[in-house]
Amino acid sequence: MLSTYQEIRDRIYELARRHNLRPDWVDSTKSSRLLLLYDRQQIVVARAIVPVRYMSPLAIDELKYQLEGLFGKDWME
Repeated sequence: MLSTYQEIRDRIYELARRHNLRPDWVDSTKSSRLLLLYDRQQIVVARAIVPVRYMSPLAIDELKYQLEGLFGKDWME
């Protein structure tokens, strides 16, 4: 299971490349970043809030759920 922001970010970039998606970080706060994933037609296919600090189990589970439909159930494993 991924547990740091850097690990999660790297996995998102890796999976985005595999699925021909473009990640775009559109907003940031001290504790999280808003991620949009675009397909080739520049349509947003996924949106997720990625925790930067305070990696609580609830925040990790929410992120996992937000991208599960796109990357698969075990994308964070």
